[in-house]
Amino acid sequence: MLSDSEIQVLINDVKLFSSKNLNEIRLKNKENRAYREYDLDVRSNSGKNFRLRIRENTLNVFDFSVILIYVDEKRKYHILRRYNGKHIHKNQIEKNKFRDFHIHKATQRYPEAGFRIDGYAEVTDAYNNWKDALTKMLIDCNFKGDISFLNNFN
Repeated sequence: MLSDSEIQVLINDVKLFSSKNLNEIRLKNKENRAYREYDLDVRSNSGKNFRLRIRENTLNVFDFSVILIYVDEKRKYHILRRYNGKHIHKNQIEKNKFRDFHIHKATQRYPEAGFRIDGYAEVTDAYNNWKDALTKMLIDCNFKGDISFLNNFN
């Protein structure tokens, strides 16, 4: 189980991203065709492995996720951040419920209480599509490199 301080260290870890990475993004239909998805493996400056996953519903453009996953040395996946589209979410510990765009944030207290590490979420008005959500995630999660191209991404 990751502690809050370990989660923050992973978020702050510098991850390289380039216009080449952005140009390679091609969402592909999943087997069930309900979603299109793209995965990109990223290595941080400290040698940690991450996976960036983008998923979009083929029928509802507001149903999407941009996900930052930490892949530990045992190849176990830990979702650190999930920038979601607009749907109903309930924070199980806080007991608040909303229907809006929101950002899931990994916490130590959620798995300690028996919930998923990324069970906690906060409403955001920073984006309303997956491309803007990706831009926000790259900035929030310390992706570095030539990111000036993000201004022309949409």
